[in-house]
Amino acid sequence: MKRSASTIFKKILPWLAALLPAALGTGLYFLAGGNKPFSTWYANHIYPLWVGLLGRINGWIPFSVNEMGIYLLVLLGIFFLVRDITRLVKKHTKKGWFSRWVRLIMICVGSVWLVFMIGMGINYNRATFAEEYEMDLSGGTKDDLYYLSEIMTEEANKLIHAVSRDAQGIMQLSGEVRQASVAAMKKLGETYPTLSGFYPLPKAVLFSEFLSHEHITGLQSPYTSEAQYNRLITPYNIPHTICHELAHLKGYAREDEANFIGFLACIGSDDTDFRYSGYVLGYLYASNALYGADPDLWSRVRAKLAEEIAVDLAENSRYWSLFQTKLVEIKQKANDAQLKFNHQEDGIKSYGRVVDLMLSFYRGEIETRKSANQQ
Repeated sequence: MKRSASTIFKKILPWLAALLPAALGTGLYFLAGGNKPFSTWYANHIYPLWVGLLGRINGWIPFSVNEMGIYLLVLLGIFFLVRDITRLVKKHTKKGWFSRWVRLIMICVGSVWLVFMIGMGINYNRATFAEEYEMDLSGGTKDDLYYLSEIMTEEANKLIHAVSRDAQGIMQLSGEVRQASVAAMKKLGETYPTLSGFYPLPKAVLFSEFLSHEHITGLQSPYTSEAQYNRLITPYNIPHTICHELAHLKGYAREDEANFIGFLACIGSDDTDFRYSGYVLGYLYASNALYGADPDLWSRVRAKLAEEIAVDLAENSRYWSLFQTKLVEIKQKANDAQLKFNHQEDGIKSYGRVVDLMLSFYRGEIETRKSANQQ
């Protein structure tokens, strides 16, 4: 009887080990989802150690470790799959090969899930940026949206001659964006302490065409602690995209907050390209919300926008139109599901809640403008 129990245990043990990473990841998912104080503590004290270690190690490597790692894993997967299929056809397979394959897949999938939770997932449930800095998210009226859009338009217009442009009038980056993005985020950290500290240098994705086909401007890897950006997108998008991804690396996983933090970092930067990027993106966020509330008020703001900015926006639309396929729709639905799974109930609509944060940030100036126009 003892020998039989021992045999059963030996057979079960490899399967329990294969299930362990998935079990740990799932445990962290439910722990974080129901415990905001834990998630906030983790984001502020444990997660920075993860980024500090991986970010510094991978920072010495000039290319994206995450990108190259994906290609390597795909090639290895194909190699071993072809090898075992060949062995199966030739009847050279060893006993238990199928169960070993199943356990390997379980370990790989479970490990990906566990590392995702450690490197990003828990942060979805932390105290929000608005809660930490007591921002009023009561929203605003369509008039508030109008004045916010007007502010963005005026600030962006001021910078149209301060940035470089090519022969077609399209804005071009004139400096080293990687160093400038880290400087912008560190400067913002002087005002918001949770954004202070170490930042790894962001990296351009070598085969950015893959990202463009999926309508991705940038991404943050929870597996390598790298901020990566699509080097082929319209130039005015790049500074804000990088700061957005660095905000994720600082532990703010929610998309609305990363957009807002990226906006703040850009408009407060010492680099003109970054300020232009921030205000143009700010104009897009605010004016898109205004268009949904009152198209007539949107038309009034749009008429004030400098033609140079309109050229950049047109180029941006032209670029993304090249990649408008059915795959993009599927990717958007998958992204929506992923966000909802990570407790962002609005799904992809959460990207638009950046406007509520902007309204809170500019509340005083908006009220001043409203009062002046009422007199």
